[in-house]
Amino acid sequence: MRYLSVVAVIIFFAAALIAIPRGARSDGVGAAKKPDVKIAMAVVERFQRTDRPLRVIIENVSDKPQQHFDEWNSWGYFNLTLEWTDASGKTGTVRKVARSWTRNFPSTTTLKPGEALVREITFDPKVWQGWPDISERTKLALKVSYHVAPRPDADGWTGAINSEEQTVTIEPPPEQWGKTPSPPHATGDK
Repeated sequence: MRYLSVVAVIIFFAAALIAIPRGARSDGVGAAKKPDVKIAMAVVERFQRTDRPLRVIIENVSDKPQQHFDEWNSWGYFNLTLEWTDASGKTGTVRKVARSWTRNFPSTTTLKPGEALVREITFDPKVWQGWPDISERTKLALKVSYHVAPRPDADGWTGAINSEEQTVTIEPPPEQWGKTPSPPHATGDK
């Protein structure tokens, strides 16, 4: 009888160990991979004007060099998006406007460990679509995503990473206060 109790206890603990997700175990097997890229928005002093770009920092936090697709070509052009939420809870996504390519081939910028690349997100509706109406001072919670899908035709960093959410007060330049919305209403609002 005692033998059966010991066997039951062993079976119970074995079943419990199997039920624990691999990422939660301390043995490191199946542990979550540490991101090799960090993305952040540069901190805005006081407020952001719509005639100035938001700056996005893409940093190599690994111990190896990385190739990041340049923004001038189709491999790197669409890799940033920005999600916003206004004070009323309305949300939207800002992304690059589709365009045609007269010259297009994959080129990359090498980031050594610890180096960073800076990209800009503007309020120009010819380049970026999806901004809400910003005809007056507006507070938005913003989060940037950097995403590069694997491509069989080019080598470069692939993956997806999000920045921390940052609340930014945005306003048009003084000459546009209270005038026609700048930029036009978002096309991808939810």
